[in-house]
Amino acid sequence: MSNEVNELSEDMEVVGPGLMLSDARQKLSLSIDDIAQKLKFRSCLVKDIEQDIFDQKLPATYNRGYLRSYARLVNIDVAEVLSAYDMLGVAEAQRSEMQSFSNLTEKQAEHSRLMWFSYLIVAILFGLMVLWWLQEPTQVIEENPLVEQEVISQIEINQQEDIKPEEISTTPLIDVELTEQEITTPVLNEPSVSVPEVIATEEVNSDENLAESQESVAELSTAVFTFSGDCWVNIHDATGERIAWGVKKSGYVMSIEGKAPLTITLGKPELASIVFNGQSVDMSPFNVGNIAKFTLPLNL
Repeated sequence: MSNEVNELSEDMEVVGPGLMLSDARQKLSLSIDDIAQKLKFRSCLVKDIEQDIFDQKLPATYNRGYLRSYARLVNIDVAEVLSAYDMLGVAEAQRSEMQSFSNLTEKQAEHSRLMWFSYLIVAILFGLMVLWWLQEPTQVIEENPLVEQEVISQIEINQQEDIKPEEISTTPLIDVELTEQEITTPVLNEPSVSVPEVIATEEVNSDENLAESQESVAELSTAVFTFSGDCWVNIHDATGERIAWGVKKSGYVMSIEGKAPLTITLGKPELASIVFNGQSVDMSPFNVGNIAKFTLPLNL
């Protein structure tokens, strides 16, 4: 008998040694008990052999010995019976391999489905993150409508910041334009005024203007803002005039003057330190991250 057993084709029907022995026994008109008695086997062992059921715990030599004894008893070729036994082993091995391959294919298909499901989840999460990122600027503008006004007037703010407070004169400038006719036309029917009286009148007017100017300067309050981060501000004085507006950058120092009380709005009060008329302003009462609206001097 060849040592190598060829693989079985899928359409080949395997005839086990049990069927061959059972047919030979029946042709001799022998019962299972007769075979068991002659071979000194148990009846259940003869039944298992005819049904191709072999004890896998026993070495193959024992099973082949049982088959050889049974084949000689019923007068059939021992080599054919043993060959059928070997072919039965090949069939079992092939069925086992096919089952293993089927299980492997099923596992691979399941793994592929899990991978595609994972990719789908990652794609959904990425899409949600992009959608959130695109909607974030819109939400910020909706929560703080002043930001839109800030963008519109940013150019005007930059121009205002370039003008230093000390460059603004508190004395009103009066432009007097005289036409040629006013210069050449003599003044008629006016009482003559002596030079000393004119000088005295001018001195009185000058003193009055100086006193009004000093009084106006004394009424102005000074506030110095130092920003530790980008902060939006909006400041009006007591007359309702807006004297500061817009986003101030981190490290920027802003000095303003205006008639008290000053109405101040800060986007992030924790980023601003204030010195009002030479005294530091306590910013601790204001909540961090919330818009703060207050007046200077503080009226807490």
